[in-house]
Amino acid sequence: MSPPDLSLILIMVCFWATLWIVHRFLIRPVGTVMGERGRRIDDAQQEWSAKNEEYLAAVSRVEEEVSTAAREAARVRADARQHAMDERQSALDQARARADERLLGVLDTLEKDAENARSDLRARAEDLARLLASRLLGRELG
Repeated sequence: MSPPDLSLILIMVCFWATLWIVHRFLIRPVGTVMGERGRRIDDAQQEWSAKNEEYLAAVSRVEEEVSTAAREAARVRADARQHAMDERQSALDQARARADERLLGVLDTLEKDAENARSDLRARAEDLARLLASRLLGRELG
């Protein structure tokens, strides 16, 4: 039997030394970097989730405030519209009342003027009738 070939042992020692060096200076640091990167990604994702929940809560709160403000504005606008309509109706009623008073006053004045005109016409009608009769008869009537 022949002695084992020392080159095989030397190759195995070189292989194990190379494997140890690669593991020590390449695989372990890359694994550490990959692990750190994974942790940073997880942390960033958790932070993003927290910030996103915070953002959604803030958006919901702002939307609720806007909705409440819109309802309040609609109520104020409706109240103001109703107040304006009430004032308008009151002004119209007052204007109608004043117009009715003026109309009654004008109608009274017109009635008095008509009565005076009727009286004046009656008086003039008698004078005109006498004048016409005296001209037709050709003599003065008493």
